[in-house]
Amino acid sequence: MDKVRYEEMLPHEIVARRRKFPAAFVGLGGLEWHGEHLAVGNDALKAERLCELAAARSGGFAFPTLWYGEPRIIGLMEANHDERGEIKSKMGFQSSKFSQSYFGKTAKEQIKFYQELLYHLFVQLNTLEMKAVCLLCGHYPIKDWAMPVVKKFNKTFDDTQVFAGTEFDYCPSNPNVGGDHAALWETSYLWYLRPDCVDISVYFDRPGEPLIGVVGTDPRGKASVEIGRRACEMIVEGMVQKAKELLRKVKS
Repeated sequence: MDKVRYEEMLPHEIVARRRKFPAAFVGLGGLEWHGEHLAVGNDALKAERLCELAAARSGGFAFPTLWYGEPRIIGLMEANHDERGEIKSKMGFQSSKFSQSYFGKTAKEQIKFYQELLYHLFVQLNTLEMKAVCLLCGHYPIKDWAMPVVKKFNKTFDDTQVFAGTEFDYCPSNPNVGGDHAALWETSYLWYLRPDCVDISVYFDRPGEPLIGVVGTDPRGKASVEIGRRACEMIVEGMVQKAKELLRKVKS
């Protein structure tokens, strides 16, 4: 496969590829508990690989994934969905460190910081002459934080257009593409995209035990590489088509 990661390309490779398809695919994620069977980087790992596949199929670019900067006291399993402290206990985390007082910023302030970071990213991609930018929000709350920034940027700049969405936003109303948290869908996605980051066998000796931090259909015995492959094919094609749509808007 040809190079698709922007940071790995030589100047002449960038110029030649950009001339044909000046689109950037950028994954957004973070580090968060995704059950005992998935890597904590699931959201970003999933988004990163899908962006690489979309770049390969379209002729565009996979830009470095944004792993950091998102709010850490809202929209996070460790902070908001661990009432009994099971996640923190397994990870050896301290509850006091997932608080507004510890970070020194309110949830709104953390969201604002992330939005400023995103806007800076969009302008940077514009300076690199990317005409279409497709963001894949592997961590689903990011979409809501990103949307106001996308709208502001698209109104301000006419030579670059941005779209932000989750996997299923690139395949709307498709029953074969869905989302959850570390359950059937996310397990199947990562199992196909990064099998080295999935180990469902951690549950083999605990078949009836409730899963910690898994929201959605129990992946045990239901998630599969094939479900992930079928869905990811559709997601990638949806991303490519969205990039083409954005390019048409810029050219018109």
